[in-house]
Amino acid sequence: GFVGWIGALTGQSSQQMAISEIGVSYPDSTFGNMSREGTPFTYLLRDILQFDATLNDSIHRITTANRTCDLILGVGDGKADYKDFRGFEYSYSVADVFDDQDMRPVASWHPRMEGLVYYGMDWLCPAYTQALADQLKSLYGKITVENTISNITAIVETGDVHIGIYDLTENNMYVSFMMPTNGTGPMYAYQRQFTELDLDVLFSEAPPSSSA
Repeated sequence: GFVGWIGALTGQSSQQMAISEIGVSYPDSTFGNMSREGTPFTYLLRDILQFDATLNDSIHRITTANRTCDLILGVGDGKADYKDFRGFEYSYSVADVFDDQDMRPVASWHPRMEGLVYYGMDWLCPAYTQALADQLKSLYGKITVENTISNITAIVETGDVHIGIYDLTENNMYVSFMMPTNGTGPMYAYQRQFTELDLDVLFSEAPPSSSA
C-alpha cells in the first residue's frame, strides 16, 4: 500500500483471496450508468480482503454493493478445495460476473482461453488486450511468476505505478513499484525489480500488544 492509504487496489488475504482492479475509460453500452454516490470501490475491495472467506462471498458483496463508477474487477480464491477466479464488469448499473467460458467483451482481440480470465488496460482496448492475449498464448500451460514478470507484464508494458502478482496456492505475493521521487533505475513498475512476500510468514506475525 501507500502511506495514508486506507483502501485497496491490489492485495492478498490470509484466506488465500486476492483482488485486482482496472479503471474503465472506454466502456461499451453494457455498462449503463455511473454514479458518484455509493461505496467507494477501494473500500469494497478492502472489505473483500478483510471479511470474505470465499469467492462466493465476494461475488455476493460485489453484486449487492451500492456501486459507483465503471471498473473491471478480479477476485481469486486459491484454497485447495476451490481454486477459482472471476472477472467483473462493474458499474452503478451492472455487476456481471465472468469466467473463462463467458468472458466479455467478445472480440477477435480478446480470445477466450480455457482456464484464463484476463483484461488489458481497459474494456475496449484492442492493442493492449491483443498484446496480453499473445503473451498468454505463448506461455499457455506453463505460466509462472518468473515468466509473468519477464514475458507478460514487461512485454505488454502493463503496470506503470505498481504491480501485484499472486501465487495463491503457495501463498506468496510479488510486488513492484514505480521509481520514487529522486530514485534511480527504470521508471515504471513493469521495468523494475519485484519483491517476494511470504504471506505464511507475514500472517503468522502476532499483532502488537496494546499498552496499558
